[in-house]
Amino acid sequence: MKLATIFDVQRYSTHDGPGIRTNVFLKGCPLRCEWCSNPESQEKSVEILFDVKRCILCRSCLDPRFGGAMKEVDGRVVPDRTRPVPVGLAKVCPTQAIRLAGRGADVESLVAEVSKDALFFGKSGGGVTFSGGEPLDQVEFLVACIERLEALGIGVAIETCLAVEPENVAAMLAHRVEWLVDVKHVDEEKFLLQTGGHVSQPLENLRAVARSTAAVTFRIPLIPGFNDTDAERQNIFDFIAALERPGPGAPRVDILPYHDLAAGKYHQLGRPNPYTRKLLGKGVLDAWRKAALNRGFEISIGG
Repeated sequence: MKLATIFDVQRYSTHDGPGIRTNVFLKGCPLRCEWCSNPESQEKSVEILFDVKRCILCRSCLDPRFGGAMKEVDGRVVPDRTRPVPVGLAKVCPTQAIRLAGRGADVESLVAEVSKDALFFGKSGGGVTFSGGEPLDQVEFLVACIERLEALGIGVAIETCLAVEPENVAAMLAHRVEWLVDVKHVDEEKFLLQTGGHVSQPLENLRAVARSTAAVTFRIPLIPGFNDTDAERQNIFDFIAALERPGPGAPRVDILPYHDLAAGKYHQLGRPNPYTRKLLGKGVLDAWRKAALNRGFEISIGG
């Protein structure tokens, strides 16, 4: 039985592929983008999200059957993040101060869960979008899910940073999926500094995806201090425009403006927020939109 760790299933999405989508978020990512909006997706293991403001010190979570996953320090209850996370821990908290990021999933149960929305998919031209984290990092599970969904006539989209081995990408190209591909930067030094990864691998994988007959949307997370200058915009747009593509249609580009909604998640995970820069400057987003239109791109803001 093929298993994976997921951290969320979101229904009725309209921004992650055509039509009405059900999004499946897999845990685990090879990158550590400083601005990551889903920090709970980075590690493959199950993690505790603890909101101290909700804790009423009932101490139910300190029951020995939870193996010390929570502990009391100076009159406060806090997670012991060195301990394994027991499955039932969140259920014992009456105020939902404790939530778990991550749960095990097998192919059959997950396909059965998302297939409940098949009526909405059929009416809207939608389907299932696998996101993360990095879904291609759990490629065997992903392929098994796609094969089952294909048999049910349900379309699939993959949201990916492509920072994976080429064979993982090839395994996906053997199936009819829509690609929602991050184009974060094209400069090696800046990419490494703020994501922890090497840009050459995702760019080479992107060339392979673009050369295929698959439907591709290029998604640019627009991040202050990372890729928001005029020169960086030109370099990224030059790269997209130069990609070898099989069809004559205009490249589809989504520009995803930075937001700071993840700040609370970092606190609940017990981690410092690595990205504390200001929001996008006035006029930046409009300049990107106009430049994309001038290039002849099919442009969308926010996905």
